[in-house]
Amino acid sequence: MRRLLVLGLVCLSAALHAQAPNPAHTALYRAKQLPHEAGFRVFIVPDMEGMGSAVDIREVIAGNEGERYKTLTSVDYWDRFRGLLTREVNATIRGARQAGARSFAVNEGHGGNLFANVLPWELDSSAILVRGFPKPLVMITGLDSTFGTLMFTGAHANAGSPGVLAHNFAFDSFTVNGKRLNEVGINALMAGEMGVSVSLVSGDDVLIEETREMLGNGFIGVVVKQAVGRSAAITYSPAKVRRMLQTAAAEAVRRELRGDFKPLTMERPYRVDFKLRQSYPDSIVKGVAELSEFKLEKTGDRSFRFVTDSARQMGYLLDAIEEVVLR
Repeated sequence: MRRLLVLGLVCLSAALHAQAPNPAHTALYRAKQLPHEAGFRVFIVPDMEGMGSAVDIREVIAGNEGERYKTLTSVDYWDRFRGLLTREVNATIRGARQAGARSFAVNEGHGGNLFANVLPWELDSSAILVRGFPKPLVMITGLDSTFGTLMFTGAHANAGSPGVLAHNFAFDSFTVNGKRLNEVGINALMAGEMGVSVSLVSGDDVLIEETREMLGNGFIGVVVKQAVGRSAAITYSPAKVRRMLQTAAAEAVRRELRGDFKPLTMERPYRVDFKLRQSYPDSIVKGVAELSEFKLEKTGDRSFRFVTDSARQMGYLLDAIEEVVLR
């Protein structure tokens, strides 16, 4: 009987994962907003590959993200690095609060553990936390024009860059109107359409340098490590990284309140060209090609074009692609 029950649960899980998205439910989820809170609002997106000390995929992956990831985890992820991640976020909140911020939203931006890496029981109690998968706009779920600034902690360099654990969502390349964007740049464009600017980005030296070229708004960059290989870096102690983030977040809020940072904008329509990772099987390419909502034009074996007047629609495309990849 127990064996039959287990088999039944496995089959139920497989069936749930195989279900096509319900359009009505999708529209409902996309319309949800974060609870409004008074005061200057800060939206924080923590990733893991770019956080202080992290250099190896086994430090940032749970092993439950899909078949390809089952062996790519370690006790360090579960026992150490999720705690380090959470304390980096808390340090960022402390700094922002010192400069006058009063409302904080944290949106899980790292796909490890299916976007559930921050430890809720250790997170600053004033923060609203968005976690889990799938969720609308992946890394900036719930962001709107009432937020005063957007901050990225633990961000990583673009696919093909010489940064630590460098990548870009599901892509080997991603451009908008011919301009290469990394994950920070993609989300900054969506935020810019809402009138929200990026004031702080932390990660390795490669990430900071390339993002300055993409955003060009003078954001505060916090270099928490120097890349000396894809899985190697010159690092600072976690305590020093937290001090750096706290100081930088305070300065970022002060400067944002002065109007020093401008939202990222680009000419419309947006011509989005992307190439899926070469390492992906043909089944993923086929799944992306079948995303009928977006009317994608196939421009190569695993390359596509998407034209839209809305950066938000670009974000919804990312949602759909992430579901194809992670499910």
